[in-house]
Amino acid sequence: MRFADKSDEEKDSLIANDPLYGHIICRCEQVSESEILQAIHRPVGARTVDAVKRRVRAGMGRCQGGFCGSRVIEILARELGVSEYEIRKRGEAAYMLSHEDDEAAK
Repeated sequence: MRFADKSDEEKDSLIANDPLYGHIICRCEQVSESEILQAIHRPVGARTVDAVKRRVRAGMGRCQGGFCGSRVIEILARELGVSEYEIRKRGEAAYMLSHEDDEAAK
């Protein structure tokens, strides 16, 4: 059962045991950082933004990842030990960020 579907008492208990349940990454779908970490660290874990989306629904809400997308990228990069530039939306060449974005911002 997803965190969003639990009763307030169940949520409080989960947060007491793992404070990252209280850190909501996706506001629209009420997805916690703990749920995202679990999706990444499962056997055959999530390695792309779309894989996180399919497993825990982060980015499937009304804003379509407009709010949480960058946060999901940060978490994936941190947990996989790679640069944010190496995080992909899905397959081989679908990178979420490029160094060209940095150049355009200057």
